[in-house]
Amino acid sequence: MTDVLEQEKRRRRILSSADEWQCHGLSRSAAADVRVRWRREVCRLREGGELLDTVDVLATHGIKAELGARGWDGVWPEVPEEARSLGGRWPGSRDGGYPESIPLRLPSELADRVLAACWHTSAESIRGLRDWRDEHPDIEVPRQVPGRPGEWTGPLAEYERLAASVTTVGEIYRAGLRRGLRHASDLTAGIAD
Repeated sequence: MTDVLEQEKRRRRILSSADEWQCHGLSRSAAADVRVRWRREVCRLREGGELLDTVDVLATHGIKAELGARGWDGVWPEVPEEARSLGGRWPGSRDGGYPESIPLRLPSELADRVLAACWHTSAESIRGLRDWRDEHPDIEVPRQVPGRPGEWTGPLAEYERLAASVTTVGEIYRAGLRRGLRHASDLTAGIAD
């Protein structure tokens, strides 16, 4: 992540060195106008996914792309209070315990859309998992071993099937970060070290 962001910052510096963004020899008023135009250009590039020079911009671009790839970029109904109170860590979620976290400042509309998409596509399975827990209170559910799905039998196989249909907010954020990193790497591919 750090290397990709540094490359993108370097690319921003290269872009800012174009003649149209230079202020040397200009009056203070003209220089202020150039700086305002440059800030607008940086915003345009970031919003268009053409410059991903901060973790927030990279994540926003990648998360939007992830939602689009899943067909989840439309309008979703409001989420129940329950979804907000669980914080995205829902019954059946197997993700968590990651050694590193990346603080993100996402647009609130995007964060709300991710929460709503995850909740509404997982709600039926979450209800099923709660019913499963009520029916099997004495069964301990082992943590899924990555890369080994389908090994559970009996009641645990049903739990596994339901849990596989739960999508957490963190899953979307991580997938979005991966997409953003790939896109930023593609943007910086032509820059020599």
